[in-house]
Amino acid sequence: MKKLPEDYKIRALRREWNAVWRIKRPRGRTQRHRQGRTSVHTAPQKFCVFSEVRNEVINFIESIRNSVKNGCRSILIDFSKTTKLISSGTILFYSEIDRLLDNFPKLKVSCNIPLNNKVSLVLQQIGFYSRIGKNVKISECNHDDVINWRVAKGHEVLGEKYDIILGKYDGIITPALQGELYAGLTEAMTNAHHHAYIAKRSDGISTPKNYKPWWMFSQEHNGMLSVVFCDLGVGIPNSLPYSDDEGWRKWYLVMSRFGMHKLGDARLIKGAIRHSKTRTRQHNRGKGLTQIVETINASEGGTAILLSNRGWYQAKNGNETYDDYQRSINGTIISWQMPLAARPES
Repeated sequence: MKKLPEDYKIRALRREWNAVWRIKRPRGRTQRHRQGRTSVHTAPQKFCVFSEVRNEVINFIESIRNSVKNGCRSILIDFSKTTKLISSGTILFYSEIDRLLDNFPKLKVSCNIPLNNKVSLVLQQIGFYSRIGKNVKISECNHDDVINWRVAKGHEVLGEKYDIILGKYDGIITPALQGELYAGLTEAMTNAHHHAYIAKRSDGISTPKNYKPWWMFSQEHNGMLSVVFCDLGVGIPNSLPYSDDEGWRKWYLVMSRFGMHKLGDARLIKGAIRHSKTRTRQHNRGKGLTQIVETINASEGGTAILLSNRGWYQAKNGNETYDDYQRSINGTIISWQMPLAARPES
């Protein structure tokens, strides 16, 4: 047998090290390479930001956002593990993707068809496939809790007449949005327009000064009306120091003097609900977030949930609960659910 050179082991180790380095070395060191590389992101099993899976959803969204910030312009979302889409997590995900597509014209987002058929039907119903330009054969949906969902997006505050929503904004809002609930809805849009985008969002993505979108899902199902509203601004707690709302400003100044503004986002949300006042001081206007909670408390069986940054607040059956999470959603989600009166027979 031929005797191996004395430095054979050293050269073999060197070849092995070079092979590993070629695999692990930083790729796409130029902007062109980064843009051409496809970044794959595995979606969580369940989309919800008001449960124990909240961090999984936040991590998933942040991974996509960070890839885009780092120059990647091709995103592939893998839905193979996803089995359930809850409205709170779904609207946050949808809004984040829509925002990225709005602000990065060269960005291409693609996805596989979820193995779970109901998940795929939800993505179809909310227009996600259409938004990313994915050609999918439209499937017939027989699930009442899917087919009744409607989606809307806007950049302004709506007028007093309901038909403006149908005529001016994307999607169709459930016709049951009337009276006090509609007043609360317009106030949510007003808060988004005047407060949510009052400062730069902490995610490091620059957007035009007049970019102040809100997104909304609505559904009428089994005698219950559900509305989920989302904005991707600085969040209620972070907007308070900049707010021109008279009630918020006075209350926040008092809190700041005693250092109580550092007690957590949930306490700030609770205070904002109790102390918000109308900016116009007109009697036909609501009182901001207070309008939403009062509407729900006046409706037996209704529930309102406000999620903003790390904090959450819930009003149900006249009772209120609130607390903080460790992670922030970097925005605000307001969810209503209330029973509807029986419709008169035609």
